[in-house]
Amino acid sequence: MTESLKNRIYRLLVNRIPGIRARYLELRKESSGPAGRLRCFAALSWWNLSYYLLGRRELGCPVKYGYYERKRQAPAGAEGEEPEEYGKLTGRLKRYDIISFDIFDTLLLRPFSDPTELFYLLDIRFSYLDLRRIRVEAEAAVRKKRGRMYGGEVSLAEIWAEMERVTGIPAGEGMAAEMELERKYCTANPYFLPVLEDLRKSGKKAVVTSDMYLGRDFLKVLLEEKGLGVFDGYFISSEYMESKHGGGLYRIVREEAGGSDRDVRYAHVGDNVHADVRMAKRAGFAAFLYPNPQKAGNPYRPMDMSAVTGAMYRGIVNIRFHAAAEKYNCFYKYGYVYGGILALGYCQFIHRYVKERKIDRIWFLARDGEILKKVYDLLYPGEDTAYVLWSRNVSARLLSDVYRYDFFQRFLFQKINQGYSLEKIFSGMGLEVLLDGACRALKCGGEEQLTEELARRCMDYLVSVWDMVSSVYEEERRAAGRYLKKMAEGCSSAAAVDIGWAGSGAAALDRMMDRVLGLPFRVYGLSAGTNTAHNLSPDASEGFFFSGRMESYLFSQQKNRDLWKFHDLNRKHNLYMELLFTSPSPSLKGFGAGADQETVFRFGRQEGHAGEVRQIQKGIMDYIRDYRRFFGELLADGIGEVSGRDAYAPLLLFLGDRQAQRKLEASFHWDTDQNVE
Repeated sequence: MTESLKNRIYRLLVNRIPGIRARYLELRKESSGPAGRLRCFAALSWWNLSYYLLGRRELGCPVKYGYYERKRQAPAGAEGEEPEEYGKLTGRLKRYDIISFDIFDTLLLRPFSDPTELFYLLDIRFSYLDLRRIRVEAEAAVRKKRGRMYGGEVSLAEIWAEMERVTGIPAGEGMAAEMELERKYCTANPYFLPVLEDLRKSGKKAVVTSDMYLGRDFLKVLLEEKGLGVFDGYFISSEYMESKHGGGLYRIVREEAGGSDRDVRYAHVGDNVHADVRMAKRAGFAAFLYPNPQKAGNPYRPMDMSAVTGAMYRGIVNIRFHAAAEKYNCFYKYGYVYGGILALGYCQFIHRYVKERKIDRIWFLARDGEILKKVYDLLYPGEDTAYVLWSRNVSARLLSDVYRYDFFQRFLFQKINQGYSLEKIFSGMGLEVLLDGACRALKCGGEEQLTEELARRCMDYLVSVWDMVSSVYEEERRAAGRYLKKMAEGCSSAAAVDIGWAGSGAAALDRMMDRVLGLPFRVYGLSAGTNTAHNLSPDASEGFFFSGRMESYLFSQQKNRDLWKFHDLNRKHNLYMELLFTSPSPSLKGFGAGADQETVFRFGRQEGHAGEVRQIQKGIMDYIRDYRRFFGELLADGIGEVSGRDAYAPLLLFLGDRQAQRKLEASFHWDTDQNVE
């Protein structure tokens, strides 16, 4: 077959459709030898057949840009391969005299789901479009050229000589920038720190063996800087022009580290099945496979995210759950995997919103705001924030003169035919003193169940005695007013932060400050999400959103309408999001007056799942700490705000996996028909 014919076939089967090309190149990375080539050809044939004959047009889009991707989630169990306990590995390695370790994705980890994703930051450094792709192609071109002339191994200098030729960026600047990124973002794998310590104490010789274009001197310094210590040998493919992949580098390890002693026993630890296991065994090494954390975790992570944010998110999560053998419960994982990025992005959104509008203070409303305030204060220390005790029921009572319709909806019409007695209804409204009069007027007993007809008659009665209703709430209204005046002291505006959905909390507070307290104080409403297309009142707050007095982070009629149409409270989507941001603290039931007219608070029952909720919050906070550890400099520079679409992507996978939801529900032992406040 001539070369030109090969090229024509390649263009027809591979290059013609971007989605097929992306899948093919990804599969080629994992395949080698005749069997690997056959596997790639079979997959390529199937993809083309599916695209052209079976009409699977989604294959035309690269896999990470799929629409509403579906993946099996496993929040209550293990996800993919996990390394064995480090003590067991150490015990087995102590049988050998010289232990060799792979460097990248073994001793050192990058907080990106693919090694080349680090190069996205070169785009920023040099203000150069698509530099990541150019860098990848330049390395491939140099490898192809060197493969014909030498042994296929390349150095960073050769790669950047090619980069200078095709981009004009000086090679010296490019090399320095890339090495700076490696030093900044590489981190020691915590799994191997105790392994190395135990081996060195036992007198074992530890060396590193790596197929890598970076030089030995740089890698030696990098390993020391990251706390992995000094090794007894550094065998780097770019120095010897031999590789693990080809097997020659293992021969050099034996010659230089073991010398002529034939009794020396060798072992090697690494993440690549071919280079670190198959070829190590051929060279006489005992081979120990360490599951690559990114490859182990990526099948469970969303690819339908923007490129850089997705790379960072997957990288952080995979390191947390797949680098070491540590076990986490399903609540911690639920908070870390789904709540962490959502809380991060929402707080970035809040920060930008209040700065752009010069809002004085941020009010994080109870109870959803408890964990959000902790996250915000960690990300932006020293800013003016407050945790404000407030609840929907309290709001409905105190603003009943202003929002009478909402009052009746919440306390009457939303409880029709649900087994509520009239006595219970009046107790919920705080109108016990009016129950006897209502029973006489309605000609029924307090045990009468609330029906639609009774609800309407009850509303008519309360309207007829509205002055009495209002007077019952007056003392609580004054107590709440004193509290809110204190929370507003020293400023003239606040952003009220909630999870969702109609924005009633912020609207009520704004009206309370204006109409009830008579203060020139503006409250803006921020919510994670709005009422969606599946709500009975999807347009409830649209006037506020249109005017700019409210803003939503994840979705609304104005943004991410695909999510606005997808998110369905009838499929418990609201509940799962609220569960991420609930609090172990009891909910506020009302305000009262204590000694010297000090405001006192009445709370409901203690949260029955406080331990589980704290685990969810711990997962969220650990994600934020991990993000700051890896990308704190970007955060400080205001770079990398997580969009609402990206923040929702992990949760979107979970909401599409009913099996994962059942596992969480079973572990939580909670009634999924009840809302989590």
